[in-house]
Amino acid sequence: MLLTCERLMTPSYGVSSTVDGPVLLPGLLLGEVAEVSSIIKRQGRKEAVVEGVVKPSAMRKTPRCPLSGVCGGCDFDHVDEVDGAAIKRSLVVSRVSRALGCDASSIYPEAIWAPSEGYRARCRVHLSMRDRRMGFLAKRSNELVEVRDCPLLSPRLKCFLSKPDESLRRAWPQALSKGVNKKTGYVELPLFDADDRVLIGSDEGVKTIGSIAYKLSASVFFQSNPVLMPRLLDFVKEHAYGEHIMDLYSGVGTFSALFEGSGAIVTAVEKDPSCLAFARKNAPSANFFTDDVALWGRKRKDEADCIIVDPPRTGLGEDASRLVSSWKAQRIIYVSCDSRSMARDLAILSQAYEAVEGLVIDFYPSSSHEESVLVLDRRRDV
Repeated sequence: MLLTCERLMTPSYGVSSTVDGPVLLPGLLLGEVAEVSSIIKRQGRKEAVVEGVVKPSAMRKTPRCPLSGVCGGCDFDHVDEVDGAAIKRSLVVSRVSRALGCDASSIYPEAIWAPSEGYRARCRVHLSMRDRRMGFLAKRSNELVEVRDCPLLSPRLKCFLSKPDESLRRAWPQALSKGVNKKTGYVELPLFDADDRVLIGSDEGVKTIGSIAYKLSASVFFQSNPVLMPRLLDFVKEHAYGEHIMDLYSGVGTFSALFEGSGAIVTAVEKDPSCLAFARKNAPSANFFTDDVALWGRKRKDEADCIIVDPPRTGLGEDASRLVSSWKAQRIIYVSCDSRSMARDLAILSQAYEAVEGLVIDFYPSSSHEESVLVLDRRRDV
């Protein structure tokens, strides 16, 4: 049968309306027509088995990686950087508009993007202890795909993959201590391209972004795109204000470090002790708390002029959203890696706050993952 992509659920999933309800179309762009061999149920939804695109979009291009569709690392490599960023912006605008009950297109200017070649400073490789193979997991599978080159990785990470014998000798001690993942059967090792070398697992190093030298390891989260990272940091620093700033889900102190030497009082909350250990080094003047944000918020009555939130993909959630709103900060800066969860949170936050300015930054070209930031100011009548 032939199905037409009528709307996008995510950048890498289209949706077609049928007499039996909506059907997901993996890899389809808006307006494309696909030949479908069957429809299966996956995680409570109907998903088409796409055999080919019979009417492609003008945006569609041939992926440059020969492992596209085999390696599970990329799910949105069939558009270029400009079109990919525009599609992600349109999804963010659509979701935020529905959450706010008004057109949010004027809030977000054109998305920020950069070339995808060699952008990634972070990845996770999988090692087979049995035969010493190294690579990434296959698409929707725990099979290991040996990878010797990835166009998205930084030159040093590419070099790591291209010299498996040398790299495995260096990684072996950490592989032995980490142990095999029972689900995949492989050892999963995080890598990070720091200032002077590739960090493996718990190796510690420094990554300089702008004027800030962040201390970190490959095992803690830090943004993968150092090319675009300064745009986000500049946006947050430009829009933060006041004498007391709260940094929730602070990670390694990525945003707290922006205010070192400014005289501002910074209160930061992060539940991961490993991240917090680095955060204390990156922002030594901040007041740090190790706790879940919602639990911490219920125990304290802190006030702040500006609250920066950078939650995981699950978003703030109802409890944390109501707590953040109840603190009556004049401004909230919401950094989001999933506009669906952000939209759910905005349904609560928008009762007391109005969105004034936003930005979509395509940190993850060739991937459906998105990143955006939204400034919310407290309504005068609340």
